[in-house]
Amino acid sequence: MKQFWPVLVFILSCNCFGQTLSDVKKLEDSYQKCLDRGTNMKQCSVDFYERSDSLLNVVYKNLELKLVDRKQIELKNQQRLWLRRKEVYFRKAYQQTKEIEGITEGTQDFDMIYIDAKSQFVMDRVKELIKLL
Repeated sequence: MKQFWPVLVFILSCNCFGQTLSDVKKLEDSYQKCLDRGTNMKQCSVDFYERSDSLLNVVYKNLELKLVDRKQIELKNQQRLWLRRKEVYFRKAYQQTKEIEGITEGTQDFDMIYIDAKSQFVMDRVKELIKLL
């Protein structure tokens, strides 16, 4: 429950002020500062992934509202393709993380690296959609 409030505040701020690449940069910088503290780094990654995913949903919805008829259908089709690519990428990222020497599956380091890879994939999509806004 305590993670719910920061995510909610982030989503509401995105809805009120729109989304820009500058907002994405701030989110990425905040994530890096969290990692730089060197403690609870897995939680930093989890929080960043949740915020990235929430931002993706907000940006997608805002873009969808901006478009009409045919463009909305095109966006939905593109998003469906992206979701399939996401599933494939996540499986591949998991396997690649398992192959990193010195990283053991199920450890905090493993989880952090894997979650970071997922976050970066999602943030790339966020950036693509923001450019279309």
